[in-house]
Amino acid sequence: MMSRTLLLALALLAASVGTPAGAQDSVNVLQFALANPTDNAQIATPPSLGDSVPQSVALRQPDPNSSLAYFYYNGQPVIVDLKTRSVVRVGQ
Repeated sequence: MMSRTLLLALALLAASVGTPAGAQDSVNVLQFALANPTDNAQIATPPSLGDSVPQSVALRQPDPNSSLAYFYYNGQPVIVDLKTRSVVRVGQ
């Protein structure tokens, strides 16, 4: 049976090696969005993965070099790819 410390070390190693860069960026933007909520956007339908976000929705960038931004819908952060304005994550 593995010790708890060894299991934790393996989990941390797997997380650092196996996480694609885009996924890590998404987590960082999500953390920023959760700490810095905005007013809910007014859009006709709830956002889903892959949806294109209308130009009328103001996106907030956590930093100028980020390729991701966010807005809030129904009290939840929605992460968006800035190049395509497509939704990459909805909620926590």
